[in-house]
This record gives sequence, structure tokens and C-alpha cells, in this order.
Amino acid sequence: HVQGGALVGFSIILRGDKDLIRTLDRLKGSTGSKIVRPAVRAAMSPINKDAKRLAPVETGLLKKSLGVMMLPSRRTRRKGTIVGTVGPREGFKQVIDGKPRNPINYAHLVEFGFWNVRLQRLIPPKSFLRAAIDKHAASTLSIMKGRIRAGLERLVRSR
Repeated sequence: HVQGGALVGFSIILRGDKDLIRTLDRLKGSTGSKIVRPAVRAAMSPINKDAKRLAPVETGLLKKSLGVMMLPSRRTRRKGTIVGTVGPREGFKQVIDGKPRNPINYAHLVEFGFWNVRLQRLIPPKSFLRAAIDKHAASTLSIMKGRIRAGLERLVRSR
């Protein structure tokens, strides 16, 4: 099940594949996380690649900053929740034409558009993340399931 969010993003809730969920629940310690985290990262990769392709280019900084980030499991509220995001990453600050630029501070303005007070006009949205998410939403779940199954098979073979 893939679910859209209020902000740019979406969540994948693994439901319906009871055997897969039951097997992951039975794993001890961080073993399940070691299988699921790479699967989530792999599932988010096509979204990231397409978002980079669709990102508008003024300086190229926004496009360069886009990446897949995994939220540390200690920061999630629910046990067993693994969060992967696509968006601008830290460490891409630059001074361009004498002005400091940080894509984290303006990516949402590009995505959703904004009212430019100085120009007194609406700057239209240039959706790059939502378009990438919409294009890959269906395939993301199947990529993740396939990677989780492969990880479980490797785990069984190694024992």
C-alpha cells in the first residue's frame, strides 16, 4: 500500500503480504532492520534519480543536493518503522553571486511555488519531487518486497 503525504513525500506501509511481515517480525535484534533498510533505500532510488532529472536548473545546486536519506531508527516513534526520504541533503551550502544558497531552505518553494514579495507576483510551482513520486509509486513497493525477500533468502542460506 502506497500512501501520499501532505508534504512532498509518501509512505509505504507493508500490508497484505502476511508471510513476509510475519517472517520479519520473528527476526531477532537488528537483523530485520539490516534487511529492510537497504530494501527501502533501493526502492527510493528510482524516485531520487527521476527527481534529479526533473529538478529545474538555475545553478544546479538543488539537483546536486537531492539524495536518499534514511532516518535513524531511534528517531521513529513506532518500533519496527524504517523511514527513507528523498530530498535535499545537508552539506550543499554555497555562495552564488554573493548570496548564500542552501537547497534545504528553498526546495519546497520550487516544488510548491510561492508569492514573491519583492516582485509582487506568484512564482509558479515546478514540481519535481511529486512528479517523480507519482511516476514510481507503484513500482516502489514491488522493489522493496523483492529486496526484502532476497535478503531473507540470503539470511536463510547463510545459516
